[in-house]
Formats: sequence, C-alpha cells, structure tokens
Amino acid sequence: MTSRIDFQSEIETLPPDLQKEVWEFVQFVKRRHGLPSERPEPSSAATTSDSALFQALDEIGFVGCIESDEQLSKTYKTKVDFSKKYGKYHDFG
Repeated sequence: MTSRIDFQSEIETLPPDLQKEVWEFVQFVKRRHGLPSERPEPSSAATTSDSALFQALDEIGFVGCIESDEQLSKTYKTKVDFSKKYGKYHDFG
C-alpha cells in the first residue's frame, strides 16, 4: 500500500480545482460505504483561485455589478441573468 506521505505529496502537486475534485471523490467513496466523514471540506479559499474578497462576497450572496451602457435602467432585462433568482417574484418575463 502507498504511504500517507506519498498520497499527500501527490495531492499537493495538483492545482486547487483538482485537489477539490479528489476531496469530493473521497467523500463520495466514504458515503457509498457508509463511513463517516472525519474532516470538514476544505475552505473555498483553498480550492479556488478567486480572491478572498470575491469569496467573502460570494458567501454572503452579493449579487455583483456589471459594466453596461447608460440606459441600463431601461435595458436591464437583456443584461442581467435572473436564472438564479429565488422567491415569490421570480418571473421577470
């Protein structure tokens, strides 16, 4: 069997997105075999290349901003993606 150090060094050579994929696979195998997960999932800061500020804004649900023309108040329906909008008034058609 390969040693823990070998596994760890191999995983550390992967880019963050592939490290997350390995983590998710391990969690899948554990669930499949009814094993408890001993550690929490790595923080998103360790698994993406996004800045800490972007990650913090994403975690709190910040909608964001876009660059657009001066008539955005009239043309926003063609510029903004409402596909992830939740709630009672989600039909902007």
